[in-house]
Amino acid sequence: MSHPRGKKKTAVAAAAATAAVGLVASALVLGAQASAADPISLTLNYHCTFPLVGSQGLKVVINTDLPTTVNTGQPTGAFDIKAVSTINADTVSGLSLIGATTLEGTATAAATVAAPGLNLPVNVPITLDKTNIPASGEMNINAAGKTPSLTFTQPGQAKITVGDLNLKVTPRKADGSVTGITPDGTIDAPCTQDTGQNNTLATITINGGGGGTTTPPPPTSTTPPPPTSTTPPPTSTTPPPGGGIKYSFGITGQTALKSLGSTAPITGSFDADVNLSAKTFTGNLQLNPTHTDFKLFGFLQGSSDVKVVQNGPQTGELVGTGFKAHIKFDTFLTTVNLFGIPISTDPKCGTTAPSTSEMTTGADFDLLKGGKLSGTYSLSALQNCGSFNDIISAFAKSDGNTLDLVLAKK
Repeated sequence: MSHPRGKKKTAVAAAAATAAVGLVASALVLGAQASAADPISLTLNYHCTFPLVGSQGLKVVINTDLPTTVNTGQPTGAFDIKAVSTINADTVSGLSLIGATTLEGTATAAATVAAPGLNLPVNVPITLDKTNIPASGEMNINAAGKTPSLTFTQPGQAKITVGDLNLKVTPRKADGSVTGITPDGTIDAPCTQDTGQNNTLATITINGGGGGTTTPPPPTSTTPPPPTSTTPPPTSTTPPPGGGIKYSFGITGQTALKSLGSTAPITGSFDADVNLSAKTFTGNLQLNPTHTDFKLFGFLQGSSDVKVVQNGPQTGELVGTGFKAHIKFDTFLTTVNLFGIPISTDPKCGTTAPSTSEMTTGADFDLLKGGKLSGTYSLSALQNCGSFNDIISAFAKSDGNTLDLVLAKK
């Protein structure tokens, strides 16, 4: 639904991948080889944009051993880098909402090596290990990589900084199939580094020495990644004021009025603000006026124009890949005709008490696409229906009326 992670087009599962990307950042580090290496740890925070859950935080801790000094003309060689990325509970909830149990993919991390006579931007690709997604809470992803080798030509200092990330991840269901969060199941998620952080991984002293030239990584790794084509429109996953994720669905379907033996078509919309952490939502139900034809006693032809108005905010809980909604509404019979003759035209003709319905989504419901939503409700006695109020009320009052709807993600 529209909040409720993130809010069906999601993304969500992709968020987990983001964490892995953080690992990539570590791989971006361009180390320098020397006689001594010092352990280095750098923590960086990012915000990554995913379908379904919108912009979510990602923390990356990079650990490596890099030399404090290096001589000119000497290749630095490659150094091992390890990192731990932590994605938040909302992102994990978003992955669960689309039925994802594992996350895999690749990432590209941006870094810059600045040294005398050199300012080299580098994009380093890395493969993410397949990681199980927990049922709830935060999720840690481990990663490892190697720095490319460089050779510096001028003495001075080299500064290695870590930049933004780009994830390309695939969440999968327990049977190995993709979730359908995108046409091919793979998500491109850009991650922007939070401002105000120290993003310097290392500062290395370059001593005078042999000659040589500065050897950059292969050209293919320094080409900026192309703009992503599958980033979801911001309107579908932008967190509304106060937090949460907004989801919007169009509604089609029908209601069956048991006592009248008739049906009425239903169209409208449902917008919901979802709290992924609590797995709850508040929603706005808008149904268009409709019409029903009926027969009293099985042969007296009648008809009514019907208006349904929500009674207060709608609420509910996320359950599995769908939800349960607590719907509350008032019903008005704006016109009632018998044999084509109006017997009530008061727009206030309606139920004396609101109707409630516990509506649940079908087993195949997908927050990224939609699906079936059904429930039952009762109609109370009527009021304000003119001189025929008691007669109309006797036939309208009923239990066991059904709602069978189909929600389509906007």
